[in-house]
Amino acid sequence: MQTYHLAGTKGVVHLLSVSELKELEGDYPHKRAFYRSVNPIQYGRAETFGECFFGTMKMPHYAKGKAVPAAFGFYQKEGELLLVEEGGLLKKILGKMEENPPGDCSLNQLLLLIFEALIEEDVIYLQQQEEKLSELEEALLKQIPEQFYETVIQYRKRFSNYHSYYEQLMNIGYSIQSAYGLKLTKEERALWQLYAKHAERLYHHVGRLREYVVQIRELYQALIAVQQNKAMSFLTVVTTIFLPLTLIAGWYGMNFPNMPEFGWDYAYPAVIVVSLCIIIWEIVYFRKKKML
Repeated sequence: MQTYHLAGTKGVVHLLSVSELKELEGDYPHKRAFYRSVNPIQYGRAETFGECFFGTMKMPHYAKGKAVPAAFGFYQKEGELLLVEEGGLLKKILGKMEENPPGDCSLNQLLLLIFEALIEEDVIYLQQQEEKLSELEEALLKQIPEQFYETVIQYRKRFSNYHSYYEQLMNIGYSIQSAYGLKLTKEERALWQLYAKHAERLYHHVGRLREYVVQIRELYQALIAVQQNKAMSFLTVVTTIFLPLTLIAGWYGMNFPNMPEFGWDYAYPAVIVVSLCIIIWEIVYFRKKKML
């Protein structure tokens, strides 16, 4: 367990693992319920009581296109803030706070700063994802890329995870802000409300990106349908062009003995000339009708 005494913070912060939480001794109301919530962490939520409040957070982080989820739990009572995680995300955040202390703030405000650190660069990230979707759309209009559906599915899963993530942050913010049993100042309640609204804006931004992915998928399906229609139209025209030749071949393939053309020396060249004339006339006709 690591203990942080951040300059200006009115309280002490403990960073510990799940196993250390289990062995932790002292007066921690509802500790058993908190331990169950972090072992393991399934989703983000907050529970408030008169003497304390605790909660969990599960975040989707993506590295090189692969989901690398991070999770932590938080427990606050008078003068103490417990942070439980197995990774190193909170340790990194608290390390930055040691280098640049937040100044005079309560543990509630410190917890809020930690939550703000989780999404401080998310607007830039979502803008980058929107630009990538725009590039994908432009490339789709030029040429249908290979493995298009795999790319779309990855985006859809990613945005679905972030959609759920921001919804959980929003709910946590509103839960803490509206909890009457907590000893929060008006300023702290206002700050948590602002944070919840920030998470809500990100939530709606991701919702728009999800709709954008659906539109790109529909555009892909429309382009595929256009290509198929062009191919079917071309095959229909080709079949129509050679249909008279099939009729001529079938007609003169009957080999009736009294057919006069069999005895004519120029019958074969004449059939060739007639066939070419028919083909040329059909090609001119279909081009005039813009079917070729």
